[in-house]
Amino acid sequence: MVRLIRRSVLRTLGYTAPGMAAGLFERALLTPEKVRRCDKPQPESQSTPFRIPYGSGWLSGWTWGAGPTVLLLHGWGGIAASLAMFVDPLIERGFRVVAFDAPAHGESDGTRTNMVDYAGAVLQVGRAVGPLRAVLAHSFGAPAVALATRHGLIAERMVMIAPPQNIIDLSMEVGEMLGFPRHVCELMGQRLAQRLRIDWEELATDRLVAGLEAPLLVVHDRDDRTVPWTHGAAIAEAARHGELLSTDGLGHSDIKSHPDVQRRVLDFVSGSPARADSTLEQERVQKDAGEEHRNRESRGAIDPQRRGFAVLGGQPRRQ
Repeated sequence: MVRLIRRSVLRTLGYTAPGMAAGLFERALLTPEKVRRCDKPQPESQSTPFRIPYGSGWLSGWTWGAGPTVLLLHGWGGIAASLAMFVDPLIERGFRVVAFDAPAHGESDGTRTNMVDYAGAVLQVGRAVGPLRAVLAHSFGAPAVALATRHGLIAERMVMIAPPQNIIDLSMEVGEMLGFPRHVCELMGQRLAQRLRIDWEELATDRLVAGLEAPLLVVHDRDDRTVPWTHGAAIAEAARHGELLSTDGLGHSDIKSHPDVQRRVLDFVSGSPARADSTLEQERVQKDAGEEHRNRESRGAIDPQRRGFAVLGGQPRRQ
């Protein structure tokens, strides 16, 4: 009932005072919920904390192990520990692991942030802890690192788990879900683009990775209700050396903890060839990922009861 009342109020405000409604939407959109480090499982390995100055405050981060460096980037509303499940396995493979709380997240300073801000933080940390063997990014961390690579970040390999193709499109959906009329959501997007001096189309993740020289592994679940699978498929298709690992029934967050996903990610970061098994198959990335997904749905090929792998797609494609 409270949610319905709130949606009704926001919708009415959107028609009576669209500028004010757009401002409310922007503040809500750019203010992540704070998550404490103690609320997340921690790696067993001992960490070394660090702080890096950024903007008018500090970024809080942690390092584990020794060896070639792998940088972990969490998604919106997460913290460094959101990717803790990868830390100990990476250390066992001989890597040094670095993770930090994004601006306005966890123990890092700030109350609001955006994709450009996060990308700047990735650049700052990457330059401080590099050279980078690999970057592993989940969800919102993916477009941030894609933008960072466009502005000088270098990593030998890159992994994106459940990456959004276009942040602004998802933002429009969030606004309408909250109750804001479409024209208010679009006004917010226009204002934010002007303030950040950006073009949303130029910041689309698939466009940003189009010139990426490093091998890219995209992992995405077909039942992801937060970021549709077609986003990840389009990103893998756009990359020069893109691979797509598709799963079923794991959703947006549980996909990170699946043992087969972790093993494939570790093999990719290590440069090992993909190991064939009964639940993991390799196929070439589809040329029209969106159409292929629609065809699968029409054939009833997606079974929500299955938890595991359906397809591992993609070898580096010829240029």
